[in-house]
Amino acid sequence: MEEVLMGAWDYGPFDNDGAWDCVGALAENDPAKVAEQLRAAMAEVLDNDEYIENPEAQGAVAAAVLIANRLGAPAENERIAEILETRAFEATEELRSLALRTLDRLRDPEINEWHYLWLDAGSLEKVLELLAPYREVLARPKA
Repeated sequence: MEEVLMGAWDYGPFDNDGAWDCVGALAENDPAKVAEQLRAAMAEVLDNDEYIENPEAQGAVAAAVLIANRLGAPAENERIAEILETRAFEATEELRSLALRTLDRLRDPEINEWHYLWLDAGSLEKVLELLAPYREVLARPKA
């Protein structure tokens, strides 16, 4: 019997293949590399003037949410908590700002497959609601 691989799909920020591709690629125990990988994932959205493909957007969302987690937002589940524990990085002001800009950029429907797919499925509001607590943490001024 042939093995069939199923993709991940659900509403949460880590419930899809693009997010897990991003998270799974994070270097273990090298804070500089982890921070650079998170920055690069968000750059796929922020530095792109062309059409933003869904997998890249999913990875950027995951990166932004991991930064929000590091700033105090609760981890979505034990697997994310473990990833945060084994992938050390400092949520600098630069990363916080990039993460906030990433989540805001994905709300723009103009050149954004992620936004279009959720809207087309009738689930955009639900997904944005799930992201709201992370965005709120990212939007807080640094104490």
